[in-house]
Amino acid sequence: AVVSTQSTGKGALKSLHYKQQTLYTHAYQSYVWNKVLSRRVREHGTAVLPGDLVWGEGDQVRHVSGEEVIQTDITQVLLPLPGYDVVLPDNCCREFFEEVLQGDGMSLEDFKGSLGKEFNVSGAYRNVVFKPTEFEFDIIKYNDENEKLISTDMDRILEKKFERLEKGDRTAVRLQFTLPKSCYATMLLREIRRHDGL
Repeated sequence: AVVSTQSTGKGALKSLHYKQQTLYTHAYQSYVWNKVLSRRVREHGTAVLPGDLVWGEGDQVRHVSGEEVIQTDITQVLLPLPGYDVVLPDNCCREFFEEVLQGDGMSLEDFKGSLGKEFNVSGAYRNVVFKPTEFEFDIIKYNDENEKLISTDMDRILEKKFERLEKGDRTAVRLQFTLPKSCYATMLLREIRRHDGL
């Protein structure tokens, strides 16, 4: 719990247990990243922009030149999680980062441990778009809304054979895919449901 005698947000954060401080720091990094990405997509869609970041040689990031934009796929584009040791895009996204951080009274330098070593984070990079791998789907027909449509982990552990009905008045879609860490199935499902044909 936050100590009520703390008069500032920074003081309140410092009163938390180390693990909670780390959790809040990482949550704030993700919050900023999501705000910047949401604005970028709102204003530019999935276009690759001059000055975007991509991986270069030796695990270093580099900026995309104007000539490279046409050859660069959006899945290659990176946005940094804020930290003291990240390179910012050299385009409107730099301004977006600065605006979000300044709006919260923060800067990238604040991640250098000015609040204490527990807030000392160098930052990282995430792709703005990930395509799922091992993507499979199938159509399932069924009648009862309470009917089990897929085998569960417990079925597999107990080696229970799962038999699915092939006929019914209702239709469901079963999806199976793999995503890397920091990517969420709920977001993939949201994007699939936005499709006009659904």
